[in-house]
Amino acid sequence: MPEAQIISLWRVLEEKGLPGDLSVKHGAIPLAVHDPCTTRHDSGLQNSVRTLLLRLSQPFEELEPGRSHTECCGFGGLMQNANPDLAKTVARRLSGKSPADYLTYCAGCRDNLAAAGKRALHILDLIFPEVGGPDPGARKRPGWSLGQENRIRLKDELLNELWQEGLRKMDDHEKTVLNIPQEVQLILEERRILVSDIKKVIHNAEKTGETLFHPETGHYIAAFKPYKATFWVEYSVSGSGITVHNAYSHRMEVAGKGEP
Repeated sequence: MPEAQIISLWRVLEEKGLPGDLSVKHGAIPLAVHDPCTTRHDSGLQNSVRTLLLRLSQPFEELEPGRSHTECCGFGGLMQNANPDLAKTVARRLSGKSPADYLTYCAGCRDNLAAAGKRALHILDLIFPEVGGPDPGARKRPGWSLGQENRIRLKDELLNELWQEGLRKMDDHEKTVLNIPQEVQLILEERRILVSDIKKVIHNAEKTGETLFHPETGHYIAAFKPYKATFWVEYSVSGSGITVHNAYSHRMEVAGKGEP
């Protein structure tokens, strides 16, 4: 939408002021500011962020090259999808430019730096600090599924608290409780498969009985096509609940099966 006027939150906060007394404690450790690559040609936005840091009394340092030559964190341009190894190399290289903790104002940058093992904060961690909460700089990358869940939760809370639209009614598949071992979580992350789609597959399988059963392992295999992709899930059912053992997806369609 090139005709839409975009106003940055950072410019709004610069003009309207920060909420409450948010001065960072005296003696705060300097943070290295990483500008997202999408701001290379927006020096005004970059200046707004630095103005906010000054008002927060947060000391900071510049990365080189920065500003108009700031480097990509490996998240942009679908690099993670096209060449995951290159994306990891780019993130590690950016992380090594300074021993200081990083401060950015892009969620993608913060999460990608965290995934590379770099201590990184989002500027909102300073503007809306969680009193007595965990160290924000040590926060790990949430992953695809948790990131989606967080966005949905935030939207629901805003609709309920600010627009009084009430709480959203959960879909039936969302009520499915899963046990996903750590090694399987890593597979889902690598294959870009969301837990919400896993739940749709299993909910449909348990409702329709459309599964394959392996008598030696006791595992079920089911497929479902909630939209353009078909998802396959290997799972088992026991007294402790449903455990996911594997999952994959493709663009093939199982004839007559899996339509929502």
